Amino acid sequence: MDFVALDVETANFDIGSICQIGIAKYRQGKLIDTFESLINPRCSFSQKNIDIHGITAGTVKDAPNIFDIYGKILQFVGDDVVVSHTNFDQKAIITCLTNANLPLPNWQWADSSVMVRSAVEKWANSGYSLANVCQAWGYQFEHHNALEDAKACGFIVNTILREKQSSIHDWLDKPLTKAVKSIKPYPNSARSKQGNTDGRFYGMAICFTGELSMSREQIANLAAKHGFDVKAGVSKKLHYLVVGTHDVTLLAGHDKSSKHRKAEELITQGIKIQIITERDFIKIIQM
Repeated sequence: MDFVALDVETANFDIGSICQIGIAKYRQGKLIDTFESLINPRCSFSQKNIDIHGITAGTVKDAPNIFDIYGKILQFVGDDVVVSHTNFDQKAIITCLTNANLPLPNWQWADSSVMVRSAVEKWANSGYSLANVCQAWGYQFEHHNALEDAKACGFIVNTILREKQSSIHDWLDKPLTKAVKSIKPYPNSARSKQGNTDGRFYGMAICFTGELSMSREQIANLAAKHGFDVKAGVSKKLHYLVVGTHDVTLLAGHDKSSKHRKAEELITQGIKIQIITERDFIKIIQM
């Protein structure tokens, strides 16, 4: 019954955009130590994620980045089995470290949601969420706080190990060897929009790339309202490229999107394209 339970929160759609980590260490079923930290993921925060955990870019402004605390995480976990509720946290850790070109630790993982589904028949196919299981078993915690979620995971694991008289090693997963790669395409309706002829920026073209704090449809509508023609791609006729965050595992070995690289290439040819952030874009339309 010796293990660590781990949970992370993320800043946006990129599963590697970890902004908080919590780890709880157990010995013989008892909580003996904890590690928790905010993490500055150096990327934008989506409102959807903020609504879940309440962490914003301002919250992590002075927090360490993954490079700063990587060693501390490794030291705290040591040789223990790492448990998370579903494999989301496992994938997040692997993606985050892969994005940062940091070595992947040789951790053994177990999934407490798999343990629940195997141990409790009524939760075999549904209802096995962290919050639902803890509520049913009378464990109260602050959901979507990384350390609180980690301790809730630990509670579930210890409960099942006691009931089944099993070892955490009986529940080990096969280790993942690569980062998760999934992204939903933006709807076609959000790709190109005609600018409002009464808008201050009518006659200017803008394009967006990456994950932004608002949906692509919302930011395209906002740009069009102020007169921008919203373009699906980068060309010599473009005036602004607004760059958000990217899951670098989707960029085929590059550190920038194809739109970003094409804009930089055109700039070297003398084309006047301004590459800006979402924050810059908001400032421009509010001036």
